[in-house]
Amino acid sequence: MDNGEIALTDDGHVQTYKTLVQDTLNEQIYQQIKEKLIIGEFRPGDRLVLRNLSAALGTSVVPVRDALQKLESLGALRLERTFIVPRLTIAELTEIRDIRVALEGLSAARAAWASTPESLAGLRVHFDAMTEAARGNDTSRFLRANARFHLHIADMSNSPILRDMIEPLWLRMGPSVRLAKAEPGKLINAIPDHEIAITAIASGDATAARKAIVSDVVNCFGILAEASQETVR
Repeated sequence: MDNGEIALTDDGHVQTYKTLVQDTLNEQIYQQIKEKLIIGEFRPGDRLVLRNLSAALGTSVVPVRDALQKLESLGALRLERTFIVPRLTIAELTEIRDIRVALEGLSAARAAWASTPESLAGLRVHFDAMTEAARGNDTSRFLRANARFHLHIADMSNSPILRDMIEPLWLRMGPSVRLAKAEPGKLINAIPDHEIAITAIASGDATAARKAIVSDVVNCFGILAEASQETVR
């Protein structure tokens, strides 16, 4: 099929193949940039220059611009001539912490009620990756596995609305977490709460699962506050 050939969709609507390909490309670019924000590959203050980013991703400027505009609408980026990764204040980090405590605590509890052998196996994959990365002090790998661990719990909760509320918080805080977690020896301290959480979810203990995830969220905030060298009131 050529790029201009007509395709008939399942619901009977006519759409060109070229449009379908473009829509898929746009989503792929968006997902790639979103992932980089969540795992802290971009840092607070970074300027995302369209030409440079599109070259790095091997695509044109258009899908990159569309992705950045979408991320700006979610509060993950700020536009000042170019797109910038925001620097979060202690007040903003505190608000994110409080919302995460509520949402991710609920997510963990619901995951304990709804877990399956398959979903638990996936969670253990992320936990094992976190543990290995922490022991090797591999910050990038740790942050990637940590984010996937938390978002996997959100998936396990069987609550799409809750999941959609949690991910934007990670988009906002991911770059800041990278700065805080970059200190040698800090990574391994995060393992116990995650280990307790996975054990609680596996045993169906919603209260213990919630408590472990809340503890991790609060500890993460403490590290962020320390890194920013500001006093939390």
